[in-house]
Amino acid sequence: MIVSDKVIIDLTDNFAQVGEPIEYSCVCDLDDGLLPYPNASLAKTEVRLNVTFVKPNVQAEGTIVCLIKGFCDRCLKETVRSVELPFNQTFYKDSAPDEDGYVYSGSRLDATKAVCDEIVVSLPMSFLCKPDCKGLCPKCGVDLNERQCDCDTDRENVFAALKNLKF
Repeated sequence: MIVSDKVIIDLTDNFAQVGEPIEYSCVCDLDDGLLPYPNASLAKTEVRLNVTFVKPNVQAEGTIVCLIKGFCDRCLKETVRSVELPFNQTFYKDSAPDEDGYVYSGSRLDATKAVCDEIVVSLPMSFLCKPDCKGLCPKCGVDLNERQCDCDTDRENVFAALKNLKF
């Protein structure tokens, strides 16, 4: 499979088969700046779509699979995770009905911006090694996923003084 920095779909077959989905897939080398994680990079992005020409628009639905390398936000372990994101977008011929719509012209559809936008809005805000990561002890720094420590981590509620305020 060819690796590209763009998601370009040739619609020639779609035009000949109106209403019939045609499979499209590619591996992309997209910009790491899409990630909300400061210490992570997109190792690989795979786009798998069913593309359907519905006169005059094109409907694309499928998945974006991002392989992300970085450090867990809680325990700081080096982590590699695969995140699968749904993709469902309509591309309008020549002009979109609103400013947020995506447009194509001719027989080539550049879906790069739509794929990048989907990655930006769909990725979770935290990059974790596993969903139930316990993180590090705030006092001694031990990885709580590997063992418990004896530190007293009970903290006083800093907002408790607000209960005594009278309005």
